[in-house]
Amino acid sequence: MLHSIVTAPGAPERVWVGISAAGIFASNDSGASWERRNRRSNAAAGPAEGNGAERGEVGHCVHNFVRAPEAGTDLLYQQNHHGVFRSHDGGRSWDEITSGLPSAFGFPIAVHPQDPGTLWVLPLNGDMEGRYPPDAAPAVWRSRDGGDSWEAQRDGLPQRDCYFTVLRQAMATDAADPAGVYFGTSSGSVFASADEGTRWAEIARHLPAIRSVETLHPA
Repeated sequence: MLHSIVTAPGAPERVWVGISAAGIFASNDSGASWERRNRRSNAAAGPAEGNGAERGEVGHCVHNFVRAPEAGTDLLYQQNHHGVFRSHDGGRSWDEITSGLPSAFGFPIAVHPQDPGTLWVLPLNGDMEGRYPPDAAPAVWRSRDGGDSWEAQRDGLPQRDCYFTVLRQAMATDAADPAGVYFGTSSGSVFASADEGTRWAEIARHLPAIRSVETLHPA
């Protein structure tokens, strides 16, 4: 399933796509040709994790990825079935930045609209334990240094008996200062933070399962 399309502002001929159980692919010529962007830069060459991948070139189950707003570079972040990764070269090589998170598994990832080093993920348990927050106590984990370190943001989020899932497109940011962050759940709630993830409030509940969240940027 092709689920993510990322573009480069000012360069419409450049595009990246994310495909479940395959990986990230990129084109520099408006889709006339494509190349794989799945190489691991911090691990020895060898079989990738699961999905029958050979030597890390294809078979990575990317869940979502984003391009940071950094002029002149192609800084990408991805949440994968097996961890969180960062690339400084448009996906030609990837560094794992999962260390410090409670789980390698999750679906959404979001990056600050002005600060390329600030990003958010919402970890879930993996396939065997169920796709809900670890310990049934959700937290949005924020990094201020490009994924080198992480901190849990729980203020305002339920901290017991919470078994929702947050899907790959169900987290978004806005262009305010400070930036707002939002996510929707499989249980039909929407949570919002007006201070870049430090405090949260449930702004809607009892909706159908939420599959995506978008924000409106006023002109």
